[in-house]
Amino acid sequence: MQQCQSCGMPLLTKKAGDCRGTEADGSKSEKWCRLCYVNGRFTNPDCTVEEMIQVVDGALLQDKSSFLLRWMARRQVPRLERWR
Repeated sequence: MQQCQSCGMPLLTKKAGDCRGTEADGSKSEKWCRLCYVNGRFTNPDCTVEEMIQVVDGALLQDKSSFLLRWMARRQVPRLERWR
């Protein structure tokens, strides 16, 4: 499964469909989701890895995800391409 290299969200899901962001030429990104990347730019270019961890954790908490899933996501975000 491909996932956003900024937040870890799946890029293609059965529930949400195609969640890929867009490049400057309008084509779909193979690395970034539509929440993080639009028209070839990050939607929040000044975001830090710590802020992204909080955003992801907050979204999972709101979605009533398990503690284990939230823990795994918090550990995964710093390992994604954008934050290396």
